[in-house]
Amino acid sequence: RHTHAESGRSPRRRPGLLGKVGKKRTAKGRGHAADAASSVAAPIMKRGVKGVFSRKSSGSSASKFAEQLWDKYKDPKNEESIGPEGVERFCEDVGLDPTDVLVLVFAWQLEAARMGYFSKDEWFTGLAKLRVSSLPEVKPALQAIMEDLAAAAKSNHHDQEAFRDFYGFAHKFSRDDNKKNVDTATACALLGLIMAPIYPKHTEQFSRYLQKIDRMHGINQDEWMCFWELSRAIKEDCSDYADDGAWPILLDEYVEWVQGGCK
Repeated sequence: RHTHAESGRSPRRRPGLLGKVGKKRTAKGRGHAADAASSVAAPIMKRGVKGVFSRKSSGSSASKFAEQLWDKYKDPKNEESIGPEGVERFCEDVGLDPTDVLVLVFAWQLEAARMGYFSKDEWFTGLAKLRVSSLPEVKPALQAIMEDLAAAAKSNHHDQEAFRDFYGFAHKFSRDDNKKNVDTATACALLGLIMAPIYPKHTEQFSRYLQKIDRMHGINQDEWMCFWELSRAIKEDCSDYADDGAWPILLDEYVEWVQGGCK
């Protein structure tokens, strides 16, 4: 059984490499959660799309397109990398706001290893998986992948593993270097991007609970993954929840809070 978590105020999260892009487009008054969403979605990180999401396109045209884009966005000071400015221009050209969940999908697709940067291998491998041959095709391709991921999240078949991989990636992606946990504000922003469209009630309740307790050390990978499992298996009022020691303490306490009327 998991140990009880400490509580307290979360430390301020340092901005991602492209956080300034998200903040520039963030309306006044949206607050810390919006800034955290920008910090999460703007940098580009890793992992790959499963074959079930592959698109049909000419391999040669896709490769030529990837090369043209590489030449357009690569860092003039380091021709082996696309840096934050190049990533920002790419997002603008394809019509992606840095706070859009599709940026996370793109990051997962490219298997990038460093926030805000693409290596040449990552770029060509990822664009080959996406199988697009023009800029207007990129956003619809990512939208189609996200639709498949959302369906996979609720599936009882093997394709749920694609969502598990993507959802797990989101936690790893948003952790600071050498940290195992994601801070509360960032976790809530991620949940809003990924889980709210699929499990709106659980996500709204869980986000409110996380903000209420404001845990000092944030949320670990096991707690993060188990929340998805809980959302799949347990009613929104948590009336069918079994406190059998199989869930992390954080989720036991969340359920107690929901069953007590979210007070």
